[in-house]
Order: sequence, then C-alpha cells, then structure tokens
Amino acid sequence: MLCRKGKALKLTVDHTPERKDEKERIRKTGGFITWNSFGQPHVNGRLAMTRSIGDFDLKTSGVIAEPETKRISLHHVHDSFLALTTDGINFIMNSQEICDIINQCNDPKEAAQRISEQALQYGAEDNSTIIVVPFGAWGKHNSSDVSFSFSRSFVSSGRWA
Repeated sequence: MLCRKGKALKLTVDHTPERKDEKERIRKTGGFITWNSFGQPHVNGRLAMTRSIGDFDLKTSGVIAEPETKRISLHHVHDSFLALTTDGINFIMNSQEICDIINQCNDPKEAAQRISEQALQYGAEDNSTIIVVPFGAWGKHNSSDVSFSFSRSFVSSGRWA
C-alpha cells in the first residue's frame, strides 16, 4: 500500500482462494478449497492465501511464491511511504486505517511497531509483519483525528462477515 496525499493507494489484490484465477490454479494442481466456520476459504483446509513464501507442503497443491508486480511512478512531493504487510495485518486492518496510523508516527520503526501492536490488539492470530519505507512526503500528512477502538467489531470490518 502506498500512502499518497494521506490516502491509501492499494497496490495489490489479495491472493485468496476466492479469486477465480487463484482457485483454478489450486484445483488444476490437485489442491482443494474448504471454508471455515467464518465462511473464509482455505487451501487444503488450512491456508487462507494462495501464495506464500513458506508452506512448502502446499506447493504441490498449487500454492506458489511468485508475486504479482505493479509498476507505478513515485511522486516524492505527495508520496509519504510504502507499507509492505502480511495477511495477518491485512485481514484485521484496512489500508486507510494503516495509512492513518502510520501518518501519526515519527519514524518508520515506530510506525511498524505500532501497526503490529494494533493488529495484535484487534485479535490477529497470524504472522503480523510490516515494513515501512519512507518517501519524500513523510510527515507531511499527519492525521491526528484517528481514534483507536480496542473493542473492534470484526463483523463490521468486512473481513469476517
């Protein structure tokens, strides 16, 4: 996710078994998709994503590590940072929420710590890793109007409904 002029610009689409192209690859290679009690699809009943660096035992079931890439032009006068996150964060927090929290931080290290801690507070049970890469507009789009709720409703987040 790129933060441009204080707004989140999502640069990827999640690689989930819900995507038609991902689902087809999984099925063609002998994998299968099941749904958990929350209605979330999983590869072979255990992985919520269809692409993974690890999970070697699922490589024969169509799980790959190949990323989708996108080329964009940076505008350092408008672009504050790039946030690289794992699904443990993306399943719990939306891109604008991440952007707003990072915009309150003094440096990338503090930002990464704060996002990881916030994801854990919201109930993340998966790997919650983030790398924050600052650009020229770092600190120019501070948002002090963001409030945090530790009683977050997962149903209203859209990921669990």
